Amino acid sequence: MTSPVIQLKRGLLANLPALRVGEPGFTTDSYDLYVGLNSTTSGNKIIGSQRFWTNSTSSTGSGVNLVEGTSNGTSYVTLKAPDSLAGIVTYTMPGTDGSSGQVLSTNGSGTLSFIDAAATLNIADDNANTDALALLSDTLTFSEGEGINAVVSNNTVTISAEDATSSNKGVASFDATDFTVSSGAVTVNAERVQDIAGAMVTGNTETLITVTYQDADGTIDFVVDNDLANYSNTNSVFITAASSDTLTNKTFDANGTGNSLSNVEVADFAASAIVTEAEGIGSSDNDTSLPTSAAVKDYTDTAIGNIDLTVSTAGDSGTGSVSTSQTLTVSGTANEIETAASGQSISIGLPNDVTIGNNLTVSGNLYVNGSTTQVNTSTTTIEDQLLDLGMVDGSLPSSDLNKDIGVLFNYYSGSAKKAAV
Repeated sequence: MTSPVIQLKRGLLANLPALRVGEPGFTTDSYDLYVGLNSTTSGNKIIGSQRFWTNSTSSTGSGVNLVEGTSNGTSYVTLKAPDSLAGIVTYTMPGTDGSSGQVLSTNGSGTLSFIDAAATLNIADDNANTDALALLSDTLTFSEGEGINAVVSNNTVTISAEDATSSNKGVASFDATDFTVSSGAVTVNAERVQDIAGAMVTGNTETLITVTYQDADGTIDFVVDNDLANYSNTNSVFITAASSDTLTNKTFDANGTGNSLSNVEVADFAASAIVTEAEGIGSSDNDTSLPTSAAVKDYTDTAIGNIDLTVSTAGDSGTGSVSTSQTLTVSGTANEIETAASGQSISIGLPNDVTIGNNLTVSGNLYVNGSTTQVNTSTTTIEDQLLDLGMVDGSLPSSDLNKDIGVLFNYYSGSAKKAAV
């Protein structure tokens, strides 16, 4: 059987005739493949052309060419695939065009949409200072600070710390013998401090005292020479705790710094120098004796008990007085002022329900927080030219109050009735 032969009409694009239905044609100058639809030149429909794609190679991906109407393929825009793909990627274009200046954005699943391009970049520092950087005109500058280097190269900003010196902050290393560093916190090793202090003390020269550094527990032991024979007694006398020596004609400066007397009882003094409780201060009025604490307490208790102090009082009207043997009473007025006493405190305030017997004048603002304000007067005079209704706690409402706003008028015509505006 003879193999079938498919015949293509071929020639220059300008000479392409009207193709019959299903008849193919190929242009030798633009490399286009046409198929006829209705035996007219207008029915010649292009099926494909090398102008509309870029073939992939072993190292580059293929692309689709968008060719201008009059171009034979020398000028075009290519939508190209990456040189390497891990799978199938599908992008869904928007159904309508965006606004001027908008850009395409993906939702992360391949659906594209037009969004407004960011015009500025907001930047802030740790001190709450903020600024706005215009992306198309401004330049973001990284300035070096003390101990910090900033280098820009090949679209990369490298920020690094300088080595610290005695006059410049920066990165420093710490000897593990002297310091412990954890999570940015630097701690001086106690053992190192102890060793330094111990070496200072141990290497020193002391007189009549022995100093020993105990490295095991980090302590320093001081031992004083207790042999008084080793001390110079030329101008002083040493008396130990076990001594029973008697001091004769010696002056003790009790007012001097660090001097004190202890374990001294009344029996150790001459009887004429001390006034006891039994004797009483009143019978020993002189400048040569000292009273005991019991004698002083008895005297003051008696003197205070005999005192009756009187204090004068005065109010908005009337005066009075009260003595220490009496009770001062602070009274309130029913429904106007209430008082309460507890311990050493007296509280004066308004009751929960206050009644003003006469006129009340408020010089400042009057705030009434409640559900109902009732005014029982014959005539109400208001100087305000505008009444602001529908407020919520002094502010404009932030939600639907579900209430009408107006003024109700109560009157009687056969029965109680209301009219409203």
